[in-house]
Amino acid sequence: MKKRLKITTNDIAVASIFLALILLFVFVPINIFGIDIAFIPLIAIFIAANVRGLGMGLFSGVCFGLASLAASFLRPTVFSPIFHNPLVSVVPRMIIPITTYYTFRFVKHLLRRSPQEVSASIASACSAVVGVVTNTALVVSMIVAFNFGKTYGDTVIGGAFVLGLLGVNFLIEVLSCAVITPGICVGLRLALRIDKKGRRDQEPTDDEKPNVEKGDSSDSGESISEKKEREA
Repeated sequence: MKKRLKITTNDIAVASIFLALILLFVFVPINIFGIDIAFIPLIAIFIAANVRGLGMGLFSGVCFGLASLAASFLRPTVFSPIFHNPLVSVVPRMIIPITTYYTFRFVKHLLRRSPQEVSASIASACSAVVGVVTNTALVVSMIVAFNFGKTYGDTVIGGAFVLGLLGVNFLIEVLSCAVITPGICVGLRLALRIDKKGRRDQEPTDDEKPNVEKGDSSDSGESISEKKEREA
């Protein structure tokens, strides 16, 4: 019998919050010292994947991609035609939560002997770096694949353009996401009791501990099924 996908009101509320944040930061860009801070929606994807799981991460990634596609029409710039192609604006954002989620799980597993808040913090930082690299690598690759040699304004899509994208802005994105993401993720995971402060991942929770009835301590090595067969 197939297990049905259950969507709770809590899931809908959380998804709405992530959607609102993504739409806000996509359509109301932040510019500091002449640098467009376009990476903030990425942080929402990292948080969604690391705190709420792959499903919520994928939802956030798709929302970011569709919002980027819509913004290329609603807020046109010189480079907007590049992002009219969904393979440039949407598909790379769908891959981000996948690499982010599995990087988080892998690093957290490697650090399972550490306190959960420590392993979650390091795993969040690593997953954020992988997420930024995934986004930049895929978007730049798609731009070059579909627009190499074309001219937009005074800019020719070529080697110099790619090097410019991989310059200061890229380093700012990597460092900012690696610093901001862990604090939010760890705080939410502790608040939602996904992790418990000071506890190690290898330690079983109360729900995972074997249920041994009182007075049966001598039979602790015997499974429940073996007891039923013996009693029968």
